[in-house]
Amino acid sequence: MRKKNKIPEFHFDELLTSMQQGVDHAAGKITARTHQMSAHIAVFSSSEIAAIRKRMNVSQAVFADLLNVPKATAVSWERGLRSPSGAAVRLLQIAKNRPNALLETVAQV
Repeated sequence: MRKKNKIPEFHFDELLTSMQQGVDHAAGKITARTHQMSAHIAVFSSSEIAAIRKRMNVSQAVFADLLNVPKATAVSWERGLRSPSGAAVRLLQIAKNRPNALLETVAQV
């Protein structure tokens, strides 16, 4: 006795919608879950970095741990010997604007 092949359930409307979205994306009418970020890159002066740390009421060593950088790096930022870049700038923005978010995140680790 031969078994009948079961035909999978097919939803033509979902396929048609998906194909139309693909065509719209290719034509530049829609984007696939993208978001344009501002090209502006924050710059922090040494005094601003020190002010952020002092407002958080932490030592340089603790501040460095919060930002996951060596203490010497955080100290050199405060002295103006080096400038933070990349992810460190973003973390400093968070520390400046939402210090409790940074403290809570580190406390959960």
